[in-house]
This record gives sequence, C-alpha cells and structure tokens, in this order.
Amino acid sequence: MLVNASGDFHGMLSGGCLEGDLAERSRAIIENGVADVVSYDLRADDDVFGLGVGCEGVLRILIQPLSASAGYEPFASLLNTLESSRSADLSLADAGEPGSTRILAPLRLLILGAGMDAEPLIQFAAALGWKVSVSDHRPASVARLESSPAASVACVPYRDVASHFDLSDFDAAIIMSHNLQADRAYLRALAGYATPFVGLLGPPHRRDRLLSEIGDDARKLGSRLHAPVGKQIGGRGPAAIALEIAVELQSTFSKADQS
Repeated sequence: MLVNASGDFHGMLSGGCLEGDLAERSRAIIENGVADVVSYDLRADDDVFGLGVGCEGVLRILIQPLSASAGYEPFASLLNTLESSRSADLSLADAGEPGSTRILAPLRLLILGAGMDAEPLIQFAAALGWKVSVSDHRPASVARLESSPAASVACVPYRDVASHFDLSDFDAAIIMSHNLQADRAYLRALAGYATPFVGLLGPPHRRDRLLSEIGDDARKLGSRLHAPVGKQIGGRGPAAIALEIAVELQSTFSKADQS
C-alpha cells in the first residue's frame, strides 16, 4: 500500500477496514522520516469501542518512509533484487524491530499465443498483479493486443522465442497459440529451460500428439507440464478458459510461496 503526504493511498491491506487509519499514521511517519511497526489486535474488537471490523485477527504492519532524497531506499534495492529473484528480505531494523519480512515478487507470466482467449487471461493476470509478456508470430494477433497497458507484447517467430526471451526469467509459460507447429516449437524451447510451470491448452489427444512429436524433449518437461492447463471449474468461452488457467496458476504458486 502506498500513501502520500496528503493521506491519499493506492492499494489495500485489510479489505478496506484499516486503510483510513493507516493513511493517517503514514502521514506522521512521512513527516518524521522514521519507520514503525503498528499492530491491530482485532480479536476483541467490538462495534462501540473498537473499529467494528469483526475480523478477529491480528495484523502487524510495517510503515516505511520512502523519499527521493534517500533514493527511495530500501525499496529501490528490493525492486532490483526482485527483478531476478522470487523473493527479497526487508530488514525491520529501521523500525526498531528484530528480524526481517519477506517480500514476494509478482508472478512472471509468458503467454505464447495472442488469440481471443489471451485477452481475458491478460486481464485476470493484471488484476492479480502479475507481470505479463505475450508473444505471437502473427502480426494481426499481436496488433490487437499492442495497445494493452497490462502486458508487454511482441511479434516473434515461434522458432525464435528462446532467442527473444530469456525463458528462465519466467515463473510460468502458457502455450495457447492454437497452431500445432507453433505449439510444438514452444514445447521444445521450454524443455531446455527450468521454467517451473509450463501450461498447454487443448484436449489430451492433442497434448499426446505434440509430446510424441517432440521426442526426448517431452521427458525434460516432466512434471512441469500442465496439460490440459486450467483447473476445471466449469464454463465455456474464452473468459471461462482464461479464468480456469488463472485459478490453476494462483493455486499452484500460492502453495509454493507457503512452503
């Protein structure tokens, strides 16, 4: 959550229950320049003398001042770390607390195929705060998405995807070009990298055909391959397909972050 000196804020930590109070506290911390950790114990919260939230939990929140004069540290260094790592640790020493808190990087998603079903997947991914890149070999498909602020879109021949992108930088790649030659090339390329999650759209018989055609590369994909990709929750059409893919990704990486 970001707060400015006027108390305006972007983002939320509690579903809207505590943000107003946090904004007021943040204004004071911006003025004095000293970090602090505040606690909200809502286990005995009531309607009259408490905040009336009713969540019955405890939150400990670090409020960290950021200024241009200090180079926006420590978050500038955190962001640099998160460019190449899944997480970074932020020391609580500035707030007079022992230890650190872990900051997780947004999921880095590569969508291989810019068809109609890519659009709602980009929207879901953006809403979840993921960093999205899209590649397709068809100029017309790419042109439709180039104006989207939610994704970085490139027109790349499918045989050149590994030379255009560093595939090891992505947490997940979803193959959804609806083109056998392109999907085959994408599978071969991803087999040579350690991308943790490789999703392939399409029915099982199509998956089996593609895997048989890429030979030993299929073995390299192993358990990283999720095909057909998407947690089956029901529904038809591009939006429903995109939702199923987003649900499986969210479930998979939430479990990984908790382990």
